[in-house]
Amino acid sequence: MTKRIFTNKQSFFWLVVLVFVNAAILAVVASYNVSMSHDRKMLRTQEPLLIEGADGDEYFYALPAGVTLYYDKRFPEGHDRYIVYLNHKGAIAHEDVPMRPEYRGNFISPLWVSNIDPEILKKNFKRVPLSREDVAAAIKSNEITRDDLVDIIRSLPD
Repeated sequence: MTKRIFTNKQSFFWLVVLVFVNAAILAVVASYNVSMSHDRKMLRTQEPLLIEGADGDEYFYALPAGVTLYYDKRFPEGHDRYIVYLNHKGAIAHEDVPMRPEYRGNFISPLWVSNIDPEILKKNFKRVPLSREDVAAAIKSNEITRDDLVDIIRSLPD
């Protein structure tokens, strides 16, 4: 009978040790994750940025002003990489990216972003035809008055 009590005490001791070891590991992991998230540098854009199309397509897109970018990494070539978080409702038309050994568990395919150069902007607007309805919708959405529109038309070259 005493042998059985001794075994129960020994089992209880090892159970307590196991709980404390797990608690210590959990505390270390939690503090590491908290410190990683607080150390990440964040910046909020003050003007729109031009996004080059994926896979070298000829189109450009705009990242609006006020987007928070999270600093990720600096490269020896002289550029930095940032992370942007997006929310989306509904289904995304997509294709799955198969995991390959060369990805080492993480596939990153970044796009290039640059400040908007007025010359590039003019070039892109020449390439994108706008209908009358497009122009009317843009004017209405920005609450431009008729007087503003007359001033804009007068400032255009002949």
